[in-house]
Amino acid sequence: MAGYSPARRSTVHRWLLVLPFGWQILAAPVVNDVRFAPLHIPFPMVWQMLGIVLTTVVVSIVFVLDRRAGVDDEEAEFLEKTGSER
Repeated sequence: MAGYSPARRSTVHRWLLVLPFGWQILAAPVVNDVRFAPLHIPFPMVWQMLGIVLTTVVVSIVFVLDRRAGVDDEEAEFLEKTGSER
């Protein structure tokens, strides 16, 4: 890997991955005190299920933005230079 220097690409969009963490950890104390039960399901359980959907959407968005930023090209170049295979 000596001599390998990946091109500088913007990866600011990866900060979006903090959103699911905040959803689950930072909001938990607030969610635990909610007494609303949609569809007769405890609200914290509904909150967790919505968190799964949020996480899926955020990871999908980051995946698409990574592709647009050329991460696939960078990975292919790295594999070529290091002689690695997928």
